[in-house]
Amino acid sequence: MSDNVVKFRRPEKQPEPPKVRPPRGPMPNWLPFVVLLALALVIYFVQQAGLIG
Repeated sequence: MSDNVVKFRRPEKQPEPPKVRPPRGPMPNWLPFVVLLALALVIYFVQQAGLIG
């Protein structure tokens, strides 16, 4: 009787592909202000050089 029973084998899991880089941490709170300040300084110096209006 046990000859007619099909044995169940759990399918092998495929290994997960390695991640390209680790996830980044949260963005610091001061970073947007530094970016805005740098942008404002660039616009100011471009205006002083006479390249804009």
